[in-house]
Amino acid sequence: MQSAADFDPLPESSAGGKRARKCDSVYQDLKRKILTGELTSDSPITEQSLAQDYGCSQSTIREALLILQQYGLVIRRGYQGTFVTDPGSVEAMLLLKLRTDIEVTGIAKAATRITQDQICNLRSMAERYNQSRKRRDVFLGAELDRGFHLTLFRTSEMPVLEPMLLRSIMMLQLVLLKVPRSEQAWNSPPITRHSSILDALDRRDVDGSVEAMRDHILSSATLLAPHIYGTDTQKLRRTFEQEPERFSSLAGSR
Repeated sequence: MQSAADFDPLPESSAGGKRARKCDSVYQDLKRKILTGELTSDSPITEQSLAQDYGCSQSTIREALLILQQYGLVIRRGYQGTFVTDPGSVEAMLLLKLRTDIEVTGIAKAATRITQDQICNLRSMAERYNQSRKRRDVFLGAELDRGFHLTLFRTSEMPVLEPMLLRSIMMLQLVLLKVPRSEQAWNSPPITRHSSILDALDRRDVDGSVEAMRDHILSSATLLAPHIYGTDTQKLRRTFEQEPERFSSLAGSR
C-alpha cells in the first residue's frame, strides 16, 4: 500500500546514498514546521543556521530548500535568505480555483474507469486520514489527505496535470493548516467527507462524484480559512464562476 510520502517524491538528483536520506529527513521536518505554522514568513531561513540545527552540510540544506521551493513552500531571495511563502488572498483564491478545476475534471474521468480495488484502497486511505484527525495530528492528516487526492487523481490518467495539482494542494495546505481549528472543526466539521466522494464513485455516478469533490474542496476551505474564503460554500462556488479579476472584491488585494 502506498503512503503519503509516495506522493511527495524527492527529485532524481537527490536520490541515493546517506546524503539523500539526510536531505529527505531535513525536507520532511522543514515541511512539517512550515505547514503547521512553526516557521513563518516573518524571519529569513539561512542555510548556515539550518546546517547547525540539523548537524549536516549546507549543501544538504540547500537541496532540501530547493525541494521546498519546487513545491512553492519557500521563496529563495539570494543573499537575503530563504523565506516561507505567504500567499495573498487573491493568490489563495486562484490556487483554490485551480485545484478545484483540476480535481473535478479528473474525477469526472475517473468515475468511468476506476476499479473496485482502487476504491477499496482509497477507502483504506480515507480511514487512515480519519484516524489521524481523531488524534488531532494536523501534519499527518495533511500528508494522508494529499495522498488520498493524488491517488484518486491518478485514476483519471492525466499525468501532465499531476505536478500542478500537487503544488496547488501543498500551497493551499500552507494557507489552511496554520489557522487554529475550532472544536467544531475537529469534532463535527460541516464538510463533505471523503466517503461521499467514494460512495458516488462506487455508484459510477459521474455528476454525483463531481459535486461531491467540488463540495469537499470548497467546504474544507470555508471551514479552515473563513478569513479568506468566507463561510458560505455556495457563495464561494458562485464567485468561481465569475472572472478571476473579480476575486479581489471578495477577498481584498494584497
